[in-house]
Amino acid sequence: MREIVTRFSGNPIITPDMIPGANAVFNSSVVPFEGRYAAVLRVESRQGYQTMRLAWSEDGVCFEVDPDPILAPAEEPFLTYEEAIYDPRITRIGDTYYICYAAENRYGSQVSVSKTLDFRSFEKVAIASEPTNRNMVLFPEKIGGMYVRLDRPFQPGGQGHIWMCDSPDLVHWGNPRCIMESRRFAWDQGKIGPGAPPIKTKDGWLVIYHGTTPRCNGLIYKAGVAILDLDDPSKVVARSREYLMAPSETYERVGDVPNVVFVTSAIPDFDKDEIRLCYGAADTCFCMATARISDLIEFARNG
Repeated sequence: MREIVTRFSGNPIITPDMIPGANAVFNSSVVPFEGRYAAVLRVESRQGYQTMRLAWSEDGVCFEVDPDPILAPAEEPFLTYEEAIYDPRITRIGDTYYICYAAENRYGSQVSVSKTLDFRSFEKVAIASEPTNRNMVLFPEKIGGMYVRLDRPFQPGGQGHIWMCDSPDLVHWGNPRCIMESRRFAWDQGKIGPGAPPIKTKDGWLVIYHGTTPRCNGLIYKAGVAILDLDDPSKVVARSREYLMAPSETYERVGDVPNVVFVTSAIPDFDKDEIRLCYGAADTCFCMATARISDLIEFARNG
């Protein structure tokens, strides 16, 4: 089968040596903004602390990283529940950009939401789950008058499935239901979770998700594709049998956590039938690849 994803020849696009004092930069999020690209980066310092940084690019490839961290908590309850924040996902709803991210604390991992209009000032919205949860992504519009999210609660035994829940205000969440499970003996037999925020297409909500393959020396993180029903996204219309991406390049296989591709942003250009996938590699650097939107939809149905 032909490869439908093309890795950027200049990968990785963001590396630790671009950020003074950084050990790694990965699992970050990129969106178009006012003719440029804005990125919220997950940066791990050489001291081992997790921070988030802002970066800017004219072309989505060459980034300049701002020197100061953003989204650091300054008041309760965030001081207690956001001891370490990482893995941002950005969704635009109207004129507002919502940033969902993991919030690690003494009780486990939760998910938080902040928002911005200009990527200069940020407002914290809520700590949006109880422990232990991760990988929250928002749909880019309300469905049935409600905000809708995907996430991955933890479960014993190293498993984890994709869940969905609703909110009237991004603070109070309910109606949880599991919409996708890991598959026994398949490439995504370990934990699975949302990758990039869902993309609305005429064929349904296009979802790039991550799945793990357990091996005797650890997990291999791969990417898959699913399509959810437009009106009721708790219904899975199609899901790829094969993985879309797996670690193959040296920068994906060698790093702080070997054998990881972890897609966190998907930027569509419907006029060109093209999508740009931004992903973390080996928990060390940040990379980019492209594909045709139509190929991803076909792959979800038949791949």
